Amino acid sequence: MLLRKRGFKVLVRASVVTCAVCLLCSRYLAHGGTLEGTVQLDDVPPVPPGAQYRARTRSPILQPDAARAVVWLETADGKYPAAATSAGVQVAQQGYQFRPGILAVQVGTEARFPNQDQEFHSVFSYSQTKRFDLGRYRMGEETPPVVFDKAGVVKIYCEIRKHMRSIVLVLESPWFGLTDTDGKFELKNIPPGSYILKTYLPTDKTLENPVTVTDAATTVVGVGAP
Repeated sequence: MLLRKRGFKVLVRASVVTCAVCLLCSRYLAHGGTLEGTVQLDDVPPVPPGAQYRARTRSPILQPDAARAVVWLETADGKYPAAATSAGVQVAQQGYQFRPGILAVQVGTEARFPNQDQEFHSVFSYSQTKRFDLGRYRMGEETPPVVFDKAGVVKIYCEIRKHMRSIVLVLESPWFGLTDTDGKFELKNIPPGSYILKTYLPTDKTLENPVTVTDAATTVVGVGAP
């Protein structure tokens, strides 16, 4: 009988610990809500290639990708669920432009920069968030991957063609996305609670809006650039 009581006590303690863990994780396991809205995008004037680059390209220099913004949610305490294993991303050089021109990744994401043009490119960044230089390489040539291991903004350039540029926003938060070219966005499966919605515009502005996400509901917000 005594052994049964002791076993019962152990069982109760284990159940209490399990419930505590479940409560701690419930914020991230909830079905969550949806946040959607529209960002007023800034006009981004293209960087002129310059006559010397036109003379040295075998194919036409295509237009850069249309402007988009990055939106993401931050918590007051700066705590987030562990980052999921990422399959990696790529920023290609195609049509003498970086594509995509802007993207967001979570800390720890690996990126590659394939050359899809018939001529050399030279990819580098002097950003404090991530400094790297892949040197000059041609189409089909393998280059080492770049791991974005610190949160912040990474601005990427080509040493040969100075009009080429891309922005990578590295985030701690797992709740992020890109707007479409009209500024519309949608973030799904957000744990209910209060957040700061941050918006990074390609003109280097960062906007902040407090938002509250409700479980199994859609919250609509508008983000205007000053």
